[in-house]
Amino acid sequence: MAEKVAKKIETQTIVRCNDLELIQGDLNSPLWVMQTGDKIKVVLDVDEYMEFMEMSKKLLKENFELKLEKAILSEFPIDYDDVKAVVLEEMKKDGDKSIEEVVDKIKLEHPNLFYNLDLDKIF
Repeated sequence: MAEKVAKKIETQTIVRCNDLELIQGDLNSPLWVMQTGDKIKVVLDVDEYMEFMEMSKKLLKENFELKLEKAILSEFPIDYDDVKAVVLEEMKKDGDKSIEEVVDKIKLEHPNLFYNLDLDKIF
């Protein structure tokens, strides 16, 4: 059973505790603080851990989407979806650059995707 869970959460470490010493609390709690020698570890119930990881992935995706949207919209795109597609494709090629760097590069390489606002002429 532990091997299945370890594979599912992508870890190679499995620990069996034969002599547990409960200092305080309840062993049925889904969250434990475990002392191993001079280190402190946090132990989570498998279901709680999986839920936490899924929530983290979802938040990271939402955060990325919001940053991407902000970076693109700040450059006044003609068609947001077109620019987004080009930016995402460029990020696949060169994942080391920030979203803002990629948007700037796309704006330089494809100025036809953005409105040309020369604010100096307006004021």
